[in-house]
Amino acid sequence: MNSIAIRYTLLIVLAIIFQFTLVQFLEILHWRPDLLLIVLVIFSLRKGPNWGMSLGFFLGLLQDLLSSHLLGLLALSKTVTGFLAGSLRGKFAEKTEFFLTLLIVGLFHDLFYFFISTLGENFSLQSLFILYTLPNLMYTIIIGGILYYFIDPVLED
Repeated sequence: MNSIAIRYTLLIVLAIIFQFTLVQFLEILHWRPDLLLIVLVIFSLRKGPNWGMSLGFFLGLLQDLLSSHLLGLLALSKTVTGFLAGSLRGKFAEKTEFFLTLLIVGLFHDLFYFFISTLGENFSLQSLFILYTLPNLMYTIIIGGILYYFIDPVLED
């Protein structure tokens, strides 16, 4: 295994551990950063849509198994999100690529997840978007920007 593969593996393992242990202490008004989404976007932008889909499925399934979510929903959501993030590679200026991709795929991920998880229920999509999705995504982007600043140089080939 080469050094870049070890660095990616370490990043993924640390993100999984921190997502299920530390992130609960970073919660603000039920908003939590999604470290797995941040790592998925970083990985997908570097490796492309096929690798992004594979990692998205793995992270989503793991998240499904370790939580009380509908089994398979996060796996599906993160699989499609990983593909979308990898497909956006090279579509934006280099300095803004991570942030814009995280914004787009984060919106997609949350809306896709909530749309399927609330099928048949009476709820306001507008309130869900304003009260949860948007603030949670902004929190994820802020934490993602800080992490990306430190992680990006480490993952250079």
